[in-house]
Amino acid sequence: MLKQDLKKLVLSLSGSERRHFKSGYAAPGADKDYMNLFDLMCKEDGKDLADDIESRFKKAHPKKSFDNTAAYLYKVLTDMLVQMRIDHDNWFYSHHCLMKAQLCFERSIPERGLKELGKIKIMAKERQDNLMHYAASRMELSSLSEDSFPDLSEQQLVDLQMKAKRSLQNLRQTHEHYSLFELLNHRLRAQDIPSGDQADKKLNDLILSELSITTRGSQQSFESKKLHLLFQAFFLSRIGDYSSALNIFKALNVLFEQHPQLWSWPPYDYLSALDGILDSLRSIGYHEEMDFFTRKIQMLSTGNYPDHFLQAARQSLLIYELNAAIGKKDYAGALTLIEKNKSFLPKSKQAVNSDKQLELLFFLSVSYFLNKDLHMANKYIALGILQDKQGSKHLIYRVSRLLRMVIHFEMDNLDYLEYEIRTHKRLFHKTGKSFALERLLFQVFLSNPRRSSTAKMRPIWKKQQELKDKLKRKADEKELLKYFDFLAWMDALKPQI
Repeated sequence: MLKQDLKKLVLSLSGSERRHFKSGYAAPGADKDYMNLFDLMCKEDGKDLADDIESRFKKAHPKKSFDNTAAYLYKVLTDMLVQMRIDHDNWFYSHHCLMKAQLCFERSIPERGLKELGKIKIMAKERQDNLMHYAASRMELSSLSEDSFPDLSEQQLVDLQMKAKRSLQNLRQTHEHYSLFELLNHRLRAQDIPSGDQADKKLNDLILSELSITTRGSQQSFESKKLHLLFQAFFLSRIGDYSSALNIFKALNVLFEQHPQLWSWPPYDYLSALDGILDSLRSIGYHEEMDFFTRKIQMLSTGNYPDHFLQAARQSLLIYELNAAIGKKDYAGALTLIEKNKSFLPKSKQAVNSDKQLELLFFLSVSYFLNKDLHMANKYIALGILQDKQGSKHLIYRVSRLLRMVIHFEMDNLDYLEYEIRTHKRLFHKTGKSFALERLLFQVFLSNPRRSSTAKMRPIWKKQQELKDKLKRKADEKELLKYFDFLAWMDALKPQI
């Protein structure tokens, strides 16, 4: 596991980060075994030789432990990256200042410690970081108490305590917002969602609790507004009021654009919000509305940010641009997008950000499949599944294996399908969860509508119709269909029987 994690970390480094590491940590005369391991992993970029790294290292350093060297390299690399973030990101810098303040108090130089805490509180107020503001306030109060409150009046002490209390209150409100949003998200993704009055009763408690939070305390914080809008958007999407949900998504985007000083650096929080919005829009079939939000990701993908963020933004951009084109049935446009972004496509056997990369490879495959290019479709889906060897916990990995079966069905590789179905069942049996859509697909593959009679296929098509009717309350099944419309693919087989 460490070997794979370390490889991902090395491959995620930008050119400047690699140069900084080699110039700062390759001291003359030092033991360079971990630097040689770093060089080996850098040379693996774009190659599927990860399993060979350990044997090659042992050949070059027979007396060294690979595991110990890998652990040390991981420590040194993460220390370097944290230090680089301290220089650019106020969140990292605030934690760094907090540690410095604690050291100052321990070494009996409280004035320096209080100065560090003062810097933290200013930055925390600017970023509305209530957790860090409280941590600094609590450390300050403890230091003053230990020093017998020098030159501090009772009113000044109470003022400091009240400011710390307000930070805790704001933090509690934010936590309650997060808790309700997470519960809503969990309930909406439950295996069976009741309909009608049952659904209203199941969600009523969350709606009332969310309303209670928004009518008390401080509603002006960025985080509270963001979570309130997210809760509304998800709920409106659930009840089918898609037009109102879209307006809420746009309001959420406006909120982010009005507060750029509160973005993280690099702005993964804004990118994550846009990802969530676009994922919701494709789930409800609002492909025409996706362009507005993909333009926002386009803006982020050209900003002055580290390479690892730009790579993530470009991946998200191409994923949702392809989604929009496919949803609008502009299959030729999807191929044009792929050609336009050829330089950003995943390199062969590269393994960085595996879940996003697998999703991108999946939609590259779908694009070629819908354009009847089965060879290229199979190439990309096979590459994605091969890279994501540990990705079975991700839904996109499961859907990718299903798509590969569809491709091989179209290629008439029926013997392969029997083997792949057994493998699929064995892989996901341990999760204890199966999908009705999967079982239906397996029946279609094994029955082969193109070679079976109408009478034999009639019960299968009846099951397909029953599944369509149940989709409104089968959120997990709908999650599979947001990636690829397997039911529409099955519909296309019917005239051929």
